[in-house]
Amino acid sequence: MIYTHIPYTPKEHGTNLGYAYNKFMEMLPSDDDWGCFLDHDAMFTTSDWYNQIEDIIKDNPDVGVFGARTNRIASRHQLVGNIDVNNHDIEYHRKIGSHIKTKWYSDVFLLDSKKTRDAGLSGVVILIQKRTWSKLGGFKPDGFLGVDNDIRYRADDKNVKVGIMNGIYVYHWYRADRPENNKRGFRILRKISNKWFRKTQKKSKSFNIEKIFLFGNSIYDHFK
Repeated sequence: MIYTHIPYTPKEHGTNLGYAYNKFMEMLPSDDDWGCFLDHDAMFTTSDWYNQIEDIIKDNPDVGVFGARTNRIASRHQLVGNIDVNNHDIEYHRKIGSHIKTKWYSDVFLLDSKKTRDAGLSGVVILIQKRTWSKLGGFKPDGFLGVDNDIRYRADDKNVKVGIMNGIYVYHWYRADRPENNKRGFRILRKISNKWFRKTQKKSKSFNIEKIFLFGNSIYDHFK
C-alpha cells in the first residue's frame, strides 16, 4: 500500500524535516509499503495519480526511490521544458499533467549517478518503500535543507536505483513570491524560460502542449 504524507515538523523538533520523514516511515505497517511525501506547496495534477503510481511501481520493480516531474525546482533533470514556469493557473497545470500522464504514463527516467548526482533529488515528491528506507539507514536525521539530496546520495552509494516518474507531474509553488530566497533555483528557471519557452511557445498565439518535453541527461550540459 502507498501512504501519502505532507511532512511537518512539530515545534519541539524545530526545523528537523528528516525527523518528520523518519517518524512517518516508522509507522508504515509493512516493509512492502511505500511512503509518498509531497511538499506542502505542491499538488498532484490528475485525479487518478494514486492508481498511476501503483502501476509505475509495478512496472519498475528495480527502482527503490522515485521522484516526479514538476514546473519549479532547482533539480534541473526533473523539470519540464517549453512550459511557462511563472504561470500559476491550476487549470494550465492540470492540462500539462493530463498530457504528461497520457504520453509517459509509467515511463521512468533513471538518474545517472555521475551526470546528475550534483543536481540531487527534489523533495517535492519522494516515493520510497519502507524496505529501501531501512536499507539506506533512513533519511538524514537532522536539519531541514538537503534531506532530499541526502537520500539520493545514500541510494547512489548503496547501488539503489533512483528514477523520476515521467508520467507524474505536480504543480509546485516554489517560492514564486520570493525568488530571491533561492538564487540557484531562480537562475535555472530563468534560463529555462529564456532559452526554451520564450523562443517557442511565446511566439505562438496559444500554448501548444505538443511542444513540451522532459529534461534529462541529454541536456545536462545546458545547465552548467
